[in-house]
Amino acid sequence: MKQNLLENFSKSELLSEMKPTFLEALAGIAVERTLSADETLFLQHQEATGFYLICSGAVKVYRIGGDGREQVIHKFGPGEIVGEVPVFQGTAYPACATALKKSKVIYFARNRFVDLGRLQPEIFLNMLAILSRRLRQFVELIDDLSLKDVTARLAKFLLHNCASDKSSIVELELTKGALASQLGTIPATLSRTFKKLQDSTAIKVSGSKIEILDCELLETIANGEKIQNP
Repeated sequence: MKQNLLENFSKSELLSEMKPTFLEALAGIAVERTLSADETLFLQHQEATGFYLICSGAVKVYRIGGDGREQVIHKFGPGEIVGEVPVFQGTAYPACATALKKSKVIYFARNRFVDLGRLQPEIFLNMLAILSRRLRQFVELIDDLSLKDVTARLAKFLLHNCASDKSSIVELELTKGALASQLGTIPATLSRTFKKLQDSTAIKVSGSKIEILDCELLETIANGEKIQNP
C-alpha cells in the first residue's frame, strides 16, 4: 500500500520533488478513498479539515449561488490537488467538490500536514506556487465570463484540451449541463454553439467526442473574432 502511495505522490506537482524521507512520513498520514460518480468530497461553507490529491478519475469544483444555480470553476484530474486553501486559512471550503466519475483520491488532514510541512518548508512554497496559478485561472475565468461570448469561451475550452497537432480528439467528461455551467450559459445555447463551431469547419461533433479539425481557426475564435458560417 505504501509503495502505491509513493507512486501517486511522484505524479503530483506538489510532491514530486520532495525528499524521500518526507514522502515516507506523508504516506503515514495519507487516507485513501474511492469515490463513485457524483459522490461529494466537500460542500461549500463546510468546515475545512484537509485537502485531497486526485490519483485517478476527475473532480469538478463549483459554487452554488443564492438562486441555486451552479457555476463550475474548474475540473481537476490525476496529480492535481483539491481543497488546499484551508491549509493556509483553516476556515471553510469556498466551493463544492464532486467526482465526475469513479475516482481515487488521497486525503491529508490539515493539522497533520502542517506539522510535517514545518519539517520541510519547501512544501509550502510549492503550495504557494499552485495557489498563484489558481488565482490566474480565476482571473481568466472572470475575464472570459464578462468579456467574451459563449462561442469564444467554448473555443477556448476545446483548445485547452486540444493536442499540439492540427487534428485531435477531445473526449468530453463533463455533462452538457456541467459544461454549460462552466462556460456561464445554458445547455440549449451550448448545443447551438457546438453546431456553430461545427458549421465553421473548426470541429466535428460525434456525441461526447469532439474532433478538432483546425486548431488555428479555433484559436482565432477563442480570441474573440466572429465567424461567418457558410
